[in-house]
Amino acid sequence: MTDKIRIKDIAERAGVSVGTVDRVLHKRPNVSSSALEKVEKALKEMNYQPNMYASALAYNRSYTFYLIMPKHASEAYWEEIEEGALKACEARRDFHIDVKMLYYKRFQDNTFVKTVQQCLAQNPDGVIIVPAQLELTRSFTDQLHERNIPFVMLDSYMPDLKPLSFYGQDSFCSGYFAAKMLMLIASNTSEIMIMKQMKDGRVASKQQDNREVGFRHYMHDHFPSIVIHEVNLPLEEEREKYDEILETFFT
Repeated sequence: MTDKIRIKDIAERAGVSVGTVDRVLHKRPNVSSSALEKVEKALKEMNYQPNMYASALAYNRSYTFYLIMPKHASEAYWEEIEEGALKACEARRDFHIDVKMLYYKRFQDNTFVKTVQQCLAQNPDGVIIVPAQLELTRSFTDQLHERNIPFVMLDSYMPDLKPLSFYGQDSFCSGYFAAKMLMLIASNTSEIMIMKQMKDGRVASKQQDNREVGFRHYMHDHFPSIVIHEVNLPLEEEREKYDEILETFFT
């Protein structure tokens, strides 16, 4: 069988008309149960896969996705995520895909609530979420499920919320690996230090917390006698403040 399967080929295999095959493929009415069974059998036997690209062009439908992420000034990590989303839209521009960015302030739960309400009001075709706190995010994703709006997660994985997919690192393993790499060059030391970005006693993100857990697991398993100091860096302070904090710690 050739790679390109024509409607005519399917019709001949099923013993039905070309029009019948077309109605089945496009889920149109006026197809008898026996004809439907014949066409579906032929499709399976021929391993038919629909041409999604051609279908998108034929329907000429546009799609609007929303990317919900933390507000940031000039953090390369978040900027690259934005750039990647825009590049994906450009690469698939024939599918009429558009992405809109919405931002919330980390540690300000009310801004996340306001942002997701704004998103829901637009009835998006899909949502990309950088999660906030679990229960806040759950409230949002429950509404997405109710509306049958697909969503994926970035950065922090919350499997109980049943996203379509997740894109990000295994934060626990990355912390575990970081500790392992550190101790390759610092195995003779008696003390080490962890720097954490904090605000009001909370770390900046769930994945940051998971990385620390992984880091401490490795240290507990392999270097339990080493003392681990913590230095907390206020998230929204200027870099000069960080210098003061570090200078105080090391003197």
